[in-house]
Amino acid sequence: MLYIDNRETDPRRNLALEEYLFFHKTEEIFMLWQNSPSIIIGKSQNAMAEIDYTFVTEKHIPVVRRLSGGGAVYHDLGNLNFTYIVNRNGFGDYVGFTKTLRDFLASQGLSAEVSGRNDVLVDGRKISGNAQYFHHGRLLHHGTILIGADLSILGATLRPDTQKIQSKGVKSVQSRVINLSTILPMDAKTFRRAFGSYILETEKPDVYTLSEKDLAETEKLYSEKYSTFAWNFGYSPKYSFHTKNRFPGGGVEVFLDIRDGVIFDAKIYGDFLADAAPLAKKLCGVHHAADSLRKVLQGETLGTIDEDELLRCFL
Repeated sequence: MLYIDNRETDPRRNLALEEYLFFHKTEEIFMLWQNSPSIIIGKSQNAMAEIDYTFVTEKHIPVVRRLSGGGAVYHDLGNLNFTYIVNRNGFGDYVGFTKTLRDFLASQGLSAEVSGRNDVLVDGRKISGNAQYFHHGRLLHHGTILIGADLSILGATLRPDTQKIQSKGVKSVQSRVINLSTILPMDAKTFRRAFGSYILETEKPDVYTLSEKDLAETEKLYSEKYSTFAWNFGYSPKYSFHTKNRFPGGGVEVFLDIRDGVIFDAKIYGDFLADAAPLAKKLCGVHHAADSLRKVLQGETLGTIDEDELLRCFL
């Protein structure tokens, strides 16, 4: 098994690297990695239905889709991620792939257990969520380890307005979580160093340094897939969107149908003094994202309702 101590923190490059290693290497691999603040969503999830889009946009937190299924998670540098890529048929062995983590925690005096299908708990609270992806005899298992993540940001980012969005995508299941740093005298940097040493001692992998080819192929996936709207938002299942707002210039009620991240039907109602039909028509074919909507709404009004007020109606 190869051991990769990946120091990149861009979530889009890290998920691109996972995909490259999975499909283009034949060796079995273990990798440690961390992401700067980001939302990582499961392959079958609706991005807009999982996040507080306004908060995420204002804080410039990227939303990135991964290969595996499961729910949305918040990452920052207080969270450590681990990946196993192995050659085997079938998936579902969450107990086996979290054993090393649980054994390491036991060596630090903490008792951890697998709960449900894919969570690791300490004292009844979640410290690790895990997901898998399988393709043609190759299995990817990755998991999070909460050490010192900003749980207030975690709660704020993963708080969608369910009254706005009706989606058929896979929904996240919220769990009670805890940072290991509250019960273990280690910050994320110390934990990473100690856990990495434990892996090297117990599993005895061969340390591997990414080659120039590895980095070039990863960069290609980053630019062509993981940094694109088409993958991160456009891959979302079809959903409908509804908001109702009142401004000094009147009330506005919006109904949108979105497919592949693009508005394909828009209806705007209200008691404003204007005809909304031209604007509704103009919205069709536009990405359901702040930047795209802002461009379309530039200079638009509905009576005395200005473009900034209108933008609030569509997000």
